[in-house]
Amino acid sequence: MCVPMGVLPLRMLIDRCPFTPSAVRHRCSVVAKRRFAFFSNIEAAAADWDLAAPAEDVFLSRCYLRALQDCLPSGMRMGYLVFYEDDEPIGVALLQWVYFDARRQVRQASSSVERGDWLKRSLQLSKRLLINSIKGHLLVCGNLLLTGEHGFYFDKSKITEPQSAHLLCQALKEVARQSSPAVSGVLVKDVAPMHAGKRQVFRRERYWEFCIQPNMVLPLPYRTLEEYLDAMTTKYRTRAKRAFKKAATLERRRLALHELRQQWPELHRLYLSVARRSDFHLISLHEEYLLALQRALSGRFHLMCWYRQGQLVGFHTAIENGSDLEAHFLGYEESANAEHQLYLNMLYELVRLGIERNCQRVVFGRTALEIKSSVGAVPHTLYNYLQPQTGALRRLGGILLHYLVPQERWVERHPFKKAAETKAKALLLYKE
Repeated sequence: MCVPMGVLPLRMLIDRCPFTPSAVRHRCSVVAKRRFAFFSNIEAAAADWDLAAPAEDVFLSRCYLRALQDCLPSGMRMGYLVFYEDDEPIGVALLQWVYFDARRQVRQASSSVERGDWLKRSLQLSKRLLINSIKGHLLVCGNLLLTGEHGFYFDKSKITEPQSAHLLCQALKEVARQSSPAVSGVLVKDVAPMHAGKRQVFRRERYWEFCIQPNMVLPLPYRTLEEYLDAMTTKYRTRAKRAFKKAATLERRRLALHELRQQWPELHRLYLSVARRSDFHLISLHEEYLLALQRALSGRFHLMCWYRQGQLVGFHTAIENGSDLEAHFLGYEESANAEHQLYLNMLYELVRLGIERNCQRVVFGRTALEIKSSVGAVPHTLYNYLQPQTGALRRLGGILLHYLVPQERWVERHPFKKAAETKAKALLLYKE
């Protein structure tokens, strides 16, 4: 599924890369030569990756990528692009190959249709048949295990946004061309609205732009949890205290590495019980992925377990990424969630941890949008770009995206008093 040539010779990619044709080199010798190289292993990229990757993003660091590479979800392959100006590394991109089968990985909402309404029944059947027929290998620029801009990075002092996006498109085109098995589509994942130059290039390169659920982000201009609660209206402060009371009988414990090894089979079972209920389930974690993160990220990785009468009923994880605390994977017993408002308490626990660690934001990710907004998170739109590689997909285009993109109806909550809410949103915009 990955590019079969292992580490592609750099000279081969220089010669093939349409970004630096010989005509440009001959016309102006002072123009820097930009090129890219593909690596099938993060350690092969090594020093060049370290020079070009952003120091503030742990998810593009070699320590995280090595842990992920060693514990990949079933059916996933990875690759790495390093971009150069002359011989200087100026950018990186993370690639993932997965097999997409809509019939297995997209949960279709069942809607009742009156018995005599044959037209609606026919349309519903046609939609189901169309979705069930969508399958193929997908090349992803980004990380399917995360939400946010952790897929590629370029040094803005060395290359402009449009230039970097164009160079990335050319590299993806070359990698897709050489991929085996052949890919049905190329996906560039999670681009923020502020990057207008990049977005324009992706559209010009015939990528389809679409949005799925927003990333939910909570700014943290609070020094203590009490200050955070005081910023809320009475209704939401009372709601939080009620949730705390319901979970008061639960024991919360952070596990050491040797304890995590013992508990992992049960943790993985809880994770699967939640993951399999999601509307869009593209990948399943490797059984030892969280163990690998605990070893690789040390104090930046946080895992909290919840026990009821000595029995594990839930867990959640988070990763410190610069000034952000990013929520990661979780799992819980449905009965414990109903009785103790476990999921809501996990969200409040992430807020508490973010404040304790002096983080500027808690990044909650996608899904469960309304309950996340009830703790103060604000929706952050991210754009995705898909370029079909087959004629059939190109023709069906917009219809497929309309059916496949999850549509969650939700009401945004506003738990903070007006002054505090304005301050929080201002901090969010400043961060973006």
